[in-house]
Amino acid sequence: MQSTSNDPVQKRKRGIATTRQILEVAAELFAYNGFDGVSMRDIARRVGVKESSIYNHFKSKQEILETLYNEFIRFVPQTRPSEADLDSMLAIMSPEEVMKSILFYVGKSVNGVLANTALIISHEKYRSVRAAEMYTHYVVREPAEYYERLIQNMINRRLVMPCDARMIAEQYNYISITLTKEYIMAQNGLGDVRAVVGYMVKTLRFFCELMKLGVGEQHETSETGKQPEP
Repeated sequence: MQSTSNDPVQKRKRGIATTRQILEVAAELFAYNGFDGVSMRDIARRVGVKESSIYNHFKSKQEILETLYNEFIRFVPQTRPSEADLDSMLAIMSPEEVMKSILFYVGKSVNGVLANTALIISHEKYRSVRAAEMYTHYVVREPAEYYERLIQNMINRRLVMPCDARMIAEQYNYISITLTKEYIMAQNGLGDVRAVVGYMVKTLRFFCELMKLGVGEQHETSETGKQPEP
């Protein structure tokens, strides 16, 4: 027996698909036109439904935005290899190879909605406390802490010289934030994807060289007047 248009299961599947489409369309519109520059009517028109139908899925435009933010919080940590995976990688790979693997892992894992939500957060942080808090925690602080733990792991394994893991991680992440924005621009036809990726690889090589030299620790000891141990 074939399912009809009134089949509850089929209706639920269509509802889930429409909800997903609303989020995808809204993320793109918010990212490129600004949250305040987009109406529920604009979203409905792009989805291909009546404006009133949108309210069967979301109570308001703000609820759509909050759903995008919550997805960002949940899925962004999954766009990088787990720390268990990093342990396995460090056992057989050089620091540069590990950093490069993370770079390409992130590139493959970030889909359109996550990339667009990152742009929304970046734009809205200037006028929204919620967006500013998300930017500080999930774009700046959390990734830097991830890289700091990775670098400290490299130091413990003697794959790099002792260095200021936090300082290296924070500076690398700040540059990565800028390059990620350029990568998203390039993906949308506003730049050269290969050139951006090439510069990302060049940047991680630069920081790997710094870690080989233990530059962070040398800088710290010179400021305190202490001599590094032989």
